[in-house]
Amino acid sequence: MSRGPTNEFTLIFKIKPGQGEQLRTVLGQSNLEREAQIQARIGTLHDARWVLFDDDTRLLFASNFDGDWDVYIDDFAALIPDVFDGILQHTEDYPGIRDPRIKDFVVDHQHTAAGYSRAIPDATVKELKKALRVNRAFQELLDAGAT
Repeated sequence: MSRGPTNEFTLIFKIKPGQGEQLRTVLGQSNLEREAQIQARIGTLHDARWVLFDDDTRLLFASNFDGDWDVYIDDFAALIPDVFDGILQHTEDYPGIRDPRIKDFVVDHQHTAAGYSRAIPDATVKELKKALRVNRAFQELLDAGAT
Protein backbone atom coordinates (compact mmCIF):
# COMPACT_ATOMS: atom_id res chain seq x y z
CA MET A 1 0.00 0.00 0.00
CA SER A 2 1.12 3.55 -0.52
CA ARG A 3 0.23 6.99 0.74
CA GLY A 4 1.55 9.74 -1.46
CA PRO A 5 5.12 8.86 -2.48
CA THR A 6 5.62 6.46 0.45
CA ASN A 7 5.02 2.70 0.53
CA GLU A 8 4.59 0.32 3.42
CA PHE A 9 6.74 -2.80 3.32
CA THR A 10 6.23 -5.91 5.46
CA LEU A 11 8.11 -9.20 5.36
CA ILE A 12 7.50 -12.26 7.55
CA PHE A 13 10.04 -15.09 7.79
CA LYS A 14 10.36 -18.43 9.56
CA ILE A 15 13.42 -18.55 11.78
CA LYS A 16 15.66 -21.60 11.46
CA PRO A 17 15.02 -24.05 14.32
CA GLY A 18 17.07 -23.23 17.40
CA GLN A 19 18.29 -19.83 16.12
CA GLY A 20 15.69 -17.55 17.71
CA GLU A 21 17.79 -16.67 20.74
CA GLN A 22 20.88 -16.00 18.63
CA LEU A 23 18.84 -13.79 16.28
CA ARG A 24 17.35 -11.91 19.23
CA THR A 25 20.91 -11.21 20.42
CA VAL A 26 21.94 -9.96 16.96
CA LEU A 27 18.91 -7.66 16.76
CA GLY A 28 19.42 -6.46 20.33
CA GLN A 29 22.90 -5.18 19.58
CA SER A 30 21.73 -1.66 18.83
CA ASN A 31 24.39 0.44 17.22
CA LEU A 32 23.32 4.05 16.74
CA GLU A 33 26.23 4.76 14.40
CA ARG A 34 25.29 1.79 12.18
CA GLU A 35 21.63 2.83 12.19
CA ALA A 36 22.59 6.39 11.18
CA GLN A 37 24.70 4.98 8.34
CA ILE A 38 21.76 2.87 7.14
CA GLN A 39 19.47 5.91 7.18
CA ALA A 40 22.08 7.94 5.27
CA ARG A 41 22.74 5.20 2.71
CA ILE A 42 19.11 4.26 2.11
CA GLY A 43 17.90 7.82 1.62
CA THR A 44 14.33 6.72 0.91
CA LEU A 45 13.88 4.81 4.19
CA HIS A 46 11.51 6.44 6.69
CA ASP A 47 11.77 3.80 9.40
CA ALA A 48 12.36 0.10 9.91
CA ARG A 49 11.69 -2.42 12.65
CA TRP A 50 12.39 -6.09 13.32
CA VAL A 51 9.99 -8.09 15.49
CA LEU A 52 10.48 -11.66 16.75
CA PHE A 53 7.19 -13.39 17.54
CA ASP A 54 5.55 -16.80 18.00
CA ASP A 55 8.12 -17.80 20.63
CA ASP A 56 11.00 -16.57 18.47
CA THR A 57 10.05 -18.82 15.55
CA ARG A 58 9.04 -16.03 13.17
CA LEU A 59 10.52 -12.67 12.25
CA LEU A 60 8.79 -9.57 10.94
CA PHE A 61 10.54 -6.76 9.09
CA ALA A 62 8.41 -3.67 8.52
CA SER A 63 9.41 -0.36 6.98
CA ASN A 64 8.17 2.63 5.03
CA PHE A 65 10.04 3.89 1.99
CA ASP A 66 9.73 6.41 -0.82
CA GLY A 67 9.66 5.48 -4.46
CA ASP A 68 10.05 2.32 -6.46
CA TRP A 69 10.09 -1.18 -4.88
CA ASP A 70 12.86 -2.49 -7.17
CA VAL A 71 15.14 0.44 -6.36
CA TYR A 72 14.49 -0.03 -2.63
CA ILE A 73 15.45 -3.71 -2.75
CA ASP A 74 18.46 -2.97 -4.97
CA ASP A 75 19.62 -0.33 -2.45
CA PHE A 76 19.63 -2.87 0.39
CA ALA A 77 21.68 -5.28 -1.73
CA ALA A 78 24.13 -2.62 -2.93
CA LEU A 79 24.45 -0.35 0.11
CA ILE A 80 23.98 -2.47 3.26
CA PRO A 81 24.27 -6.13 2.27
CA ASP A 82 26.02 -7.10 5.51
CA VAL A 83 23.06 -5.93 7.61
CA PHE A 84 20.52 -8.10 5.81
CA ASP A 85 22.85 -11.09 5.51
CA GLY A 86 23.70 -10.84 9.21
CA ILE A 87 20.04 -11.01 10.17
CA LEU A 88 18.37 -13.07 7.48
CA GLN A 89 20.97 -15.85 7.55
CA HIS A 90 18.94 -17.04 10.56
CA THR A 91 15.79 -17.49 8.47
CA GLU A 92 14.72 -20.48 6.42
CA ASP A 93 15.57 -20.60 2.70
CA TYR A 94 17.44 -17.26 2.70
CA PRO A 95 19.57 -17.29 -0.48
CA GLY A 96 21.80 -14.32 0.44
CA ILE A 97 21.35 -10.67 -0.51
CA ARG A 98 23.55 -10.98 -3.62
CA ASP A 99 21.80 -14.08 -4.96
CA PRO A 100 19.90 -13.41 -8.21
CA ARG A 101 16.81 -14.99 -6.59
CA ILE A 102 16.70 -12.43 -3.75
CA LYS A 103 13.73 -10.51 -5.17
CA ASP A 104 11.75 -13.72 -5.56
CA PHE A 105 12.58 -14.56 -1.94
CA VAL A 106 11.40 -11.11 -0.83
CA VAL A 107 8.16 -11.38 -2.82
CA ASP A 108 7.51 -14.82 -1.31
CA HIS A 109 7.74 -13.31 2.19
CA GLN A 110 6.06 -9.96 1.55
CA HIS A 111 2.61 -9.22 2.99
CA THR A 112 0.55 -6.18 2.08
CA ALA A 113 -0.79 -4.28 5.05
CA ALA A 114 -4.52 -4.43 5.68
CA GLY A 115 -4.39 -0.78 6.72
CA TYR A 116 -1.76 1.92 6.36
CA SER A 117 -1.68 5.60 7.31
CA ARG A 118 0.92 8.32 7.69
CA ALA A 119 0.90 11.54 9.66
CA ILE A 120 2.44 13.45 6.75
CA PRO A 121 1.36 11.43 3.69
CA ASP A 122 2.74 13.70 0.97
CA ALA A 123 6.31 14.16 2.25
CA THR A 124 9.36 12.15 1.24
CA VAL A 125 12.34 11.57 3.53
CA LYS A 126 14.31 14.10 1.48
CA GLU A 127 11.56 16.73 1.85
CA LEU A 128 11.20 16.09 5.59
CA LYS A 129 14.95 16.44 6.17
CA LYS A 130 14.98 19.66 4.15
CA ALA A 131 12.05 21.04 6.16
CA LEU A 132 13.92 20.31 9.38
CA ARG A 133 17.07 22.08 8.09
CA VAL A 134 15.02 25.10 7.01
CA ASN A 135 13.23 25.22 10.37
CA ARG A 136 16.54 25.04 12.31
CA ALA A 137 17.99 27.86 10.21
CA PHE A 138 14.85 29.94 10.70
CA GLN A 139 14.91 29.35 14.46
CA GLU A 140 18.57 30.44 14.56
CA LEU A 141 17.65 33.66 12.74
CA LEU A 142 14.85 34.30 15.20
CA ASP A 143 17.16 33.62 18.15
CA ALA A 144 19.87 35.90 16.70
CA GLY A 145 17.35 38.70 16.22
CA ALA A 146 16.17 38.41 19.84
CA THR A 147 19.58 39.32 21.27
